Amino acid sequence: MNDIVIANFEQTKEEILVGVDRDSFFENWQENETWEVGFLVMKTKDNAHSFDLVDYESSVFWNGQEFIIKQMKDYAVGAQRFKEVVATHVYYTIQDGYQYEQMTGTFSINQCLSHIFAAGARGFSYEVINTNGVFSRIEQENFGGGNYLKLIDEVLSDYDAVVIPDNKHLRFYPRSYYGNETQEQIRYKFNTDEVHFEIDTYSLKTQIRGFGKKKEDDSYYFSPITYTSPESAKWGVRIQDPVSDDRFTVASSMSARLRRDIHDYPDISGTVNIKWAIDLNRGDKVTFVYEPLNVCQMIQVVGLKKYPLIPNKPPEVTLSNNKKTMTNILAGLKKKGVL
Repeated sequence: MNDIVIANFEQTKEEILVGVDRDSFFENWQENETWEVGFLVMKTKDNAHSFDLVDYESSVFWNGQEFIIKQMKDYAVGAQRFKEVVATHVYYTIQDGYQYEQMTGTFSINQCLSHIFAAGARGFSYEVINTNGVFSRIEQENFGGGNYLKLIDEVLSDYDAVVIPDNKHLRFYPRSYYGNETQEQIRYKFNTDEVHFEIDTYSLKTQIRGFGKKKEDDSYYFSPITYTSPESAKWGVRIQDPVSDDRFTVASSMSARLRRDIHDYPDISGTVNIKWAIDLNRGDKVTFVYEPLNVCQMIQVVGLKKYPLIPNKPPEVTLSNNKKTMTNILAGLKKKGVL
């Protein structure tokens, strides 16, 4: 079992933290939204030194990652003293950097990230995992003029990317190309009774057209390609915005791109409470079966809340197959009175 280690802000003192209420300890990750740990610790004769290190801006080291205490409640019950804290992953200290300069043009994700960190790395490094050249160049207008976290959030939205921090090293993945396809299954009335989700077909499309690169005489290397999904037999022809990408000079490559880009399925987002522990990690794809609505679809894990100090306690899992952020998902559920 991993130890919880606490260090002061100056990083001059470090202790293993004992006396933590095991039932209170949690680790919460939500894709592109938050990563934090929280716990309640009671002062005892065995942890007098480490207890005093628990303070605002102190570092909590858990499972190889550093978290910074940003919220804390310090109180006493009779003669007994307690501290209740929430510590946010060190990645989020990136908001303390600011890029004043702006740029306009058509840029790659690498160029945008390079522009952000041109104002100073602040101890951070990054890499882009551009599987099969999925990331396209995007037109940007006045990109900059914000803190690093705000600008990275813009990059994640514009390029449909996911950031996975490893302390201060950041890996940027195309949303569709991180996590593993698992054999695990989440099935209503089998390993979960409590399901909160929403399904919508606003973005469901069954036909898309692609335009490749033009030659100097203004003709295309290949004629525009139209792909019609087999789902059109069920939903009819619903036309998606076309793809126009001058990187493509071969028709077969564009055809593969259109098959990948077509959004020919309903969007599903929701949270489930699992009855027992299952092996799921960030970004994993899991089969979600909800028979009352005839749902059986591979959906991605976009949120995990774990209780690692409680043996066999299952996680709370958030699933989604669309591009909404967790903030939008939860706001929508609250608005509908589900949460």
